[in-house]
Amino acid sequence: MEEKKWSISLSLLFLLFVYVLIHFEINANNIENAVQKLQGREVDSKKKLHFVLISQEFDNPYWRKVQQGANVAAKNSNVNVEYIGPLRTSPEEQIKLLEKAIASQVDGIIVQSLDEKTFAPVIDKAVSQHIPVITIDTDAPKSKRIAYVGTNNFSAGEQLGKIVAAKTNGVGKIGIIIGSEKSESQQMRLNGFLNVVKKYPKLQVKAIETSNISIIQAKLQAENMLRNNTDVSIMVGTSALDAIGILNASKNLKLNKIEIFGFDDIEGTLQAVRNESIRATVIQKPYEMGLQSVRLLIDSLQGKVIEKENFTPTEVVTKETLARRRNVEN
Repeated sequence: MEEKKWSISLSLLFLLFVYVLIHFEINANNIENAVQKLQGREVDSKKKLHFVLISQEFDNPYWRKVQQGANVAAKNSNVNVEYIGPLRTSPEEQIKLLEKAIASQVDGIIVQSLDEKTFAPVIDKAVSQHIPVITIDTDAPKSKRIAYVGTNNFSAGEQLGKIVAAKTNGVGKIGIIIGSEKSESQQMRLNGFLNVVKKYPKLQVKAIETSNISIIQAKLQAENMLRNNTDVSIMVGTSALDAIGILNASKNLKLNKIEIFGFDDIEGTLQAVRNESIRATVIQKPYEMGLQSVRLLIDSLQGKVIEKENFTPTEVVTKETLARRRNVEN
């Protein structure tokens, strides 16, 4: 009898052991499957990094070219680039969008820094949360941004000054419209321009006003300037929409002899250069800026060492330049 009880006990213990063993295997497999799923999500996230590109003005033609370059780099590298920006130039709105990108824990941010004092603390906040930031078009060198991509604006301003001096034989009274007095890039262009002009005693700057990156404001400011300074014979714009605004002002005032010089290559500006309503424009490479920015963010996240300053080229375009391009294309 005792032997029979002992046999039954051993059988029950064996069955209990088998049950525990099977249950353990099932749990182990479930854990392994869960880990594999998590690893799969990590791989997917690496394949689809999420970057945010914050423009100065959402539908500005210049920033759309930046977006095009960024999209090409994103497609080639299998990442997502979200393009956002205020409807009208507004540093306050840009800051809000930058804060929103940080709160969303995106993988990288590309942003213009219109005012370093305002933007640097928020850029530093992003970097402190392990979100790399690249400044584009306008730099914030005192911030913790990982790199700058864009024009060497002082040199570009000097290019503008040299073409003005060459086309006017170094003689004339100058009115200047800049995009923003708060923008470091605009100030650097202006300083580069003035650095050249001061070498020509017969070139004199009479007035400087701000367009706030608006054709309408550029036109209004240029009209006021030309009414108040009847001896001005040269008008210069340092942001993409300024030269067209100046041209509209000169037409409205019927001042056909005003020599206009601009910045960037939006279609209206190029058309005016072709018919010499605008004498020359200094063009940047916004497409290249967008392209390089995305590539540098990816390189940074992969642990590669990247340059702190990455200057994209600029070029002076005149009627003759455009004619040569047309001949080459044909």
